[in-house]
Amino acid sequence: MTYITIDTKTKQAQKIVELIETLPFAKILKEPNVATKKAIEDARKGKTRKAKSFDQLFSDLKK
Repeated sequence: MTYITIDTKTKQAQKIVELIETLPFAKILKEPNVATKKAIEDARKGKTRKAKSFDQLFSDLKK
């Protein structure tokens, strides 16, 4: 799976999106899914975890 972000402010970019929408194997997601929206909201509210290392973070998450 590949993700592409297209800034649709220009007519050229909008035409690309229109083309992609016609392809049977492509799907355009214009909004983040529910889990991503919740994660963004939590991060904005400061509900984050800090860790000194990757290993420490995963160790803390397992608890």
